[in-house]
Amino acid sequence: MRFTPISVAVAGLLGVCDAQLAGDNGMFGSPVTLISSKDVESVLSEGPTETGTRSVPDWFNSTMAKIKSWAGSELKKLAWGALDDLGHDIKGEDMYWNFVPRHVATLGRSSEESYEFEGRCFGTIKVHSYPESDGSLTIEATYKHPVSSMCAEYLILGNAADFDMQYRFFRGTETYKWSSDSGKVYIFDLRTSFSSAVEGIIKTADFLFSHDVFEFLQRYPELTFDKRTDPGGVDINEEDIHPGDAVLVTYMVGSSASIMWVSGSVASHSVIFLREPSTGVLYAVEAAAQGIHKLTFDEFLKEDAGWYNNAVLVPLKEEERAKFDNDAAWHKFVEDFDGNDYGYNNLVFSAIDSMDGNYPCLPMDNYQTCLSWEFVEVACGLLDRVSPEMADVLFLQGYNHRLGTSGLNMMEIVKATDVLYPGFSGILPALPEQDQWEYPTHHDGQPIRGPARVCSALVCEMLRAGGVFGNHDVSCTEFTPWDIYSMDVFTSPTYQLKGDYAIDLTKPEPLRLGQKRAMQPPGIMSTVSADIAGICILPPMAAKLFAVWVRVASQ
Repeated sequence: MRFTPISVAVAGLLGVCDAQLAGDNGMFGSPVTLISSKDVESVLSEGPTETGTRSVPDWFNSTMAKIKSWAGSELKKLAWGALDDLGHDIKGEDMYWNFVPRHVATLGRSSEESYEFEGRCFGTIKVHSYPESDGSLTIEATYKHPVSSMCAEYLILGNAADFDMQYRFFRGTETYKWSSDSGKVYIFDLRTSFSSAVEGIIKTADFLFSHDVFEFLQRYPELTFDKRTDPGGVDINEEDIHPGDAVLVTYMVGSSASIMWVSGSVASHSVIFLREPSTGVLYAVEAAAQGIHKLTFDEFLKEDAGWYNNAVLVPLKEEERAKFDNDAAWHKFVEDFDGNDYGYNNLVFSAIDSMDGNYPCLPMDNYQTCLSWEFVEVACGLLDRVSPEMADVLFLQGYNHRLGTSGLNMMEIVKATDVLYPGFSGILPALPEQDQWEYPTHHDGQPIRGPARVCSALVCEMLRAGGVFGNHDVSCTEFTPWDIYSMDVFTSPTYQLKGDYAIDLTKPEPLRLGQKRAMQPPGIMSTVSADIAGICILPPMAAKLFAVWVRVASQ
């Protein structure tokens, strides 16, 4: 049976809880398992009507709806019985993503290891692990110096193969046995009460469904948008727009706000104008959820085109416009990209370009809790189990490219990475995307292998094909909206075409993923130079690992 938090607490008060718990519940044989991987898998498992070809947005919306429903029913029932609400809850605008735990320990399988950290409810938590002869791993967690008998500590133990959430009210030692696989085991500590985390799941799901978007933007990337007193119509003529001019769009929905937070951008989408050489018709060219396509100038700017509200024109400088080769850019677009799928295959990799500096940190505890590669590994493993097709599209193919392999699942990828970079599997998502990599995609609905491009990467490709970058080496698949409008090839200030909110692209770079300060002061533009495709400065060990990857990738 699965004990509720309140029953464990009462048993402890009556003195009937042994210091070392054992039983038949949960992966670790402990009766204090709160949530297991199997619980989550049963919620997210896909029924017969959900299998087959689905778009990423449809799958995402369905998954978020399942998670929200589960949190609002089963998880709320569990939270109702918890006695851990003693002032430790995160409230209001800080509740977004408050369920992300803090990584506190990594346990290997070859020798004994010990860690000590401060928990939310215990001043000292010591973790000791030792391998068994049968290949399993025994983990002892000793809880000392409780802050209250009514405060529960929640530990998550897991890796890409499995995970389990445990909780503890009273000091003492808990013994767990990990036997799911032979990989490393990560330990995470939840930094809020379970009831608060459940409310955070619901609030975050609502945000991703576009509720309270402005509240999120103001608190997380610290962005505010003033209402325009007279939005009016579009006061621009087609002859005022030239090939190579870009448009940056700020769409006030949850997915776009997330892109703004992730990329440190005031905009969430980018478009570029090109003329068809044979007809002279001006088109807006873009990579969007419905695929890579083109719209005429009138289609793009018509009043009911809601997706393109809050659009800002960013013209090329006169000297760049004079050398822009529209015909070459158009040929590149038609031959390589028009009609292809949106580049979901490398969407997440444009945001991660360092070992740990690009993972979101949360304001709930002054940015002390951050998403970590270890937790991403656990989440990727979960997605690989419940929806392998989506996992393959969103990250498995990209990880395999980085390893020079093909067809490996998440657990196999982790093990292969540990062979190449012992102890540094977190470098995997930081290895830069290569523009020449191809992915399974579609062209006008027919399966092909081809390039994967998101909106900013496509704009970059058109600028490169048009000669804007000259002979400089540019990695277009690493571009974000901020990278586009911050380049000094464009004019400033820009011109807002339409929209209810004033979009100021000259603002300082927003707080990217919870970093504590803006990375760019106002008015600073990125210069197109010989090192524009360079990687971020890495610590010495990471730089050595990157050099290893370069050798592997070139083989």
